[in-house]
Amino acid sequence: MTDYFKPHERDILFRRFEELTPEMRSTDKRIDAHQMLCHLNNSLREICGLQPVESQSNLFKRTIGKWLVFHLTPWPERNPATPEALVAFVGTKPPTSFAADHAEFVSLLQTFDDQCARGTIGPHPHFGNLSRAEWGQYMFLHIDYHLTTFGIHGDFRAPA
Repeated sequence: MTDYFKPHERDILFRRFEELTPEMRSTDKRIDAHQMLCHLNNSLREICGLQPVESQSNLFKRTIGKWLVFHLTPWPERNPATPEALVAFVGTKPPTSFAADHAEFVSLLQTFDDQCARGTIGPHPHFGNLSRAEWGQYMFLHIDYHLTTFGIHGDFRAPA
């Protein structure tokens, strides 16, 4: 099972993330690398309690939905149909640089790590309370999904 907290898998994610450049666009050409960074940063700010978020959790999402996402189906991302919906999902690029947002991403991941280690991470907006193992799987899947949409793949076989 994939896990952000496994050093080998985390190192590969970080090496893959370093391949991302500001000029890159997703394979479907709908978002650029800076927009993806903004989306990940917004998500991390919400998860870490640094940005308000309304819970969209319900009994189905916390039970069957969570099980499907973590154990059965491919990573489900929304596919906004309109430019307005895409902006609402991804967010708009702030007047900061790609490099600044990349540095913020690394910093927010450290905040996420610290909160998970202390057991102070809040509930996920859709899936509710997650165990440390579920948070590790979630974070891996979320980052991996977005890197893959930019054609940045990784080999997660354990080193010999």
